Amino acid sequence: MLDKLYITPRQWLRILRWTLYAALFLLALLVQTVVFGNRTILGAHPDLVAIVITCVCLREGPERGGTFALIASLVWCLSGIDQGSVCLLVLTVLPVLGSILCRAVLANRFLPSLLVCFVTLAVEQGLILLMKHFFAGVAWEQAGRALRCLLVTLPVQPAVYGLSLIHISEPTRLGMIS
Repeated sequence: MLDKLYITPRQWLRILRWTLYAALFLLALLVQTVVFGNRTILGAHPDLVAIVITCVCLREGPERGGTFALIASLVWCLSGIDQGSVCLLVLTVLPVLGSILCRAVLANRFLPSLLVCFVTLAVEQGLILLMKHFFAGVAWEQAGRALRCLLVTLPVQPAVYGLSLIHISEPTRLGMIS
């Protein structure tokens, strides 16, 4: 019975990798809400959560990364953010489509990841602006805030991309102690 509960070293490394992804997401969530909740950079709040979700989804592929994107964007939506349903839709669909595109057409490298992050942020901020304009009567002059959000958030992407690429090597037969 106990031999069925044995976790192999490869499974431990997979658990560690997903734990690091979850910690990266929670760190981005905390920094975005606590540190940048009342403070702005150039008049805009950075959107770190979208960058983390997109980078992890691009790293893990459409299936596993899509599951992460769905769960993380659902947690982000249920945290009580403004226009959470838009974020749930955009942060689930666009990273998965970007991951499929990067795997099929583009090389899964830094520049395509930066492009997918830019498109995800632009669509998210654009849809939020449209929803606020039609339902709350927010003026179109707020588009400058959405553009500043892109300019403030995209410089964070290389650091998040580097953290999502941390490769936990799998043990080899020669390196394992039996």
